[in-house]
Amino acid sequence: MITCIAIDDDPLFLQMLGSYFEEYENMELISTHPNPVNGIMQVVKKKPDVLLIDLEMPYLDGFETLDTLDKKPKIVMISAHVNQPAKEKKLRIDKYIRKVSLTKELLEQVISEVANEQT
Repeated sequence: MITCIAIDDDPLFLQMLGSYFEEYENMELISTHPNPVNGIMQVVKKKPDVLLIDLEMPYLDGFETLDTLDKKPKIVMISAHVNQPAKEKKLRIDKYIRKVSLTKELLEQVISEVANEQT
């Protein structure tokens, strides 16, 4: 079972992710967090296989949030931005997905790919 945590300031997007995960057989969304600080505390505590994180959030953006983690799970950044940010090259982001391109099938494929990649 691949475990995931999602951090995104959009509660509707988090609800959508939750509905996607209800249909996945070997993936579990163990928690969702609209607040990056609470989300990071849960990442440290629960140690998910994959972290789904938004780029732009109030107070801490996705990169600042990731910067607080010493040991990072696989990272899938999901954003409304058209282009991948340059900072992605500095921090290890395993996959970048635009929100407008996101489908239930694409998310399942991406999570499966990044979770099974060798570090």
